[in-house]
Amino acid sequence: MIVSTKIVNSNISIVVPALNAEDYLPSLLESIEAQTLLPQEIVVIDSSPSSRTANIIEKHKGSIPIVFKRVDFAYPGHARNLGVKLAKSEWVAFIDCRTIPGCEWLKTSAEAAKQSGAEYIEALCLSSADTSFKKILQAATYGCEPARTLPGSMILKRVFEQSGGFIPNVRAGEDLEWIQRCQTLGVKINRLKSPTLTYNGFPESLSQAMIKWFNYAIANADIEIKKNQKSLYLLISILFVFFSIYNWNHLTWKWNHSNIYYVPNITKIFVVSLFSLYIVYRGIYRSLKVKVKLSFLFPLRWLEVGFVGLCLDLAKAPGLVWGAIRQLQKRIRGK
Repeated sequence: MIVSTKIVNSNISIVVPALNAEDYLPSLLESIEAQTLLPQEIVVIDSSPSSRTANIIEKHKGSIPIVFKRVDFAYPGHARNLGVKLAKSEWVAFIDCRTIPGCEWLKTSAEAAKQSGAEYIEALCLSSADTSFKKILQAATYGCEPARTLPGSMILKRVFEQSGGFIPNVRAGEDLEWIQRCQTLGVKINRLKSPTLTYNGFPESLSQAMIKWFNYAIANADIEIKKNQKSLYLLISILFVFFSIYNWNHLTWKWNHSNIYYVPNITKIFVVSLFSLYIVYRGIYRSLKVKVKLSFLFPLRWLEVGFVGLCLDLAKAPGLVWGAIRQLQKRIRGK
């Protein structure tokens, strides 16, 4: 006789926002069914335009009860807020359709909560890539280093309600803003030391990736996120240097009419040098920083990684600048 090692008396509800994620949902449900500590329920908030997600849920033959709610289009934050309201358990665990948890995910989180007395357990996530382009994109973004994410995290339902929940009307960034708000409110947080889930949602092409990074950057522009502003300062510095280089020959002529400081093609030299150095930075230095292996980058793949990283940063630039303008406007109005 086979004796099951699964623990079924947990007090955890899993909340899943679903939007056009039919290709990922079956694998996610299977991975939840494989947990060594089973949740009390799975709450799926579906805002997809089609009924395909509903059909998947209807045909699913798992042992865990599924609470399914169909809603009009909803951003992830709004969908999670709705899911928490429907959840019956003391604890709420968040997961996205494009992330797959390991079988020890809930058990590890529950044990960490019990041992630490924490109110919020923050997860670590690894990224996964199954095509050549996705591997390039992985190296240019998350790399092979685990990242702290909302998906995979778990919080007491009452504490979530006290926090005010996620901003409902933004496309992206609501998770970072909410986590920062929890820290400000003094929520007791325990950060897991090892990854418990894997992200499988990289875009299929460079154009899709650039559109995604652009949209997310624009969405983040209106959110008060305490981000590192080095990228903005770097952009401003580059524009200032570019303006100075562009006018160099004209300015030096004013200083000295013999123009001994004249540099032929100085603007072209500067632009080519700038892009070359940036590709080296994105393709080698930053990739190694996020634990990408040397054997993957060399001899020539770092050029592809650097080019993809450059394209993503250019796609994010409008959102970064617009965000800085919006924050400046808010400060002026506050005064």
